[in-house]
This record gives sequence, C-alpha cells and structure tokens, in this order.
Amino acid sequence: MLDMEDRMEANQKRYLKEIGSSMAAYTAMVAVSIWLLKGHADSPLRYIFAVLPLIPSAFAIWAAIRFFRGLDELQRRIQFEAIAFSFLGTCLFSLNWGVLERFGLPDAGVLWISLLLFGLYILGILIACRRYQ
Repeated sequence: MLDMEDRMEANQKRYLKEIGSSMAAYTAMVAVSIWLLKGHADSPLRYIFAVLPLIPSAFAIWAAIRFFRGLDELQRRIQFEAIAFSFLGTCLFSLNWGVLERFGLPDAGVLWISLLLFGLYILGILIACRRYQ
C-alpha cells in the first residue's frame, strides 16, 4: 500500500496530466471555435461554435475536483481558505466596481474578473500556507 506522500505525489502527477491535456484541448478548441465562427458569423450555429471550448473546460474542472479530493486534511483546508478568500474578495471588488461604474469608472470586462479570481486565489494560497507553517 502506498504511504501518504506517495499518494499525494500520485495525485499531483495525475492532476498535472489531466489539467495539461484539458488545457491543450481547450487551446485547440478555441482555435477551432474561432475558425468556425469566421465562416458562420450570421448563422444560429455560431452560438454552439462559441461554447465549444467549454467542453474541455469541464474536464479541467473535473480534474481539479479529483485533485482536491486526493489531498490530505491540511492541504484541503489551505485550498478551501484560498478559494474562499478568492471568491469573497472577487465578489467584494466586483460589486463595488459595478456600483462605482455608475459614477464614471470604466467598464470592467468579464475577463478581468476571472483574472482577479485567479490572482486572489494565489494570494490566498500564500496567506494560508504562511498561516499553517
């Protein structure tokens, strides 16, 4: 039977393999989607072509869930705190930005929200890791 460190390493290797292949498929699907959209700009099919990259994204989400399930209790707690920090920080920032847009702040696109979410997640990881040293 594998000891805890071997299981964690196997979990991490599986995750990197799954997330890497999902992101490679996502990149390819974005290219295919853009190519299809150029030829069908006025077609009702454009909506289907536009969401094609969501398919490999779903596999990336599944890989992340499997990865989290394979973590030990401390690593799960760190991940939970980082995700909570990221979610709540993004909500706070985006809600306030939305209110302030009415008073002249420029419109913040959706892309910036996802980047903020990931940035705060990384910051949350750093804070939680420092807390549990």
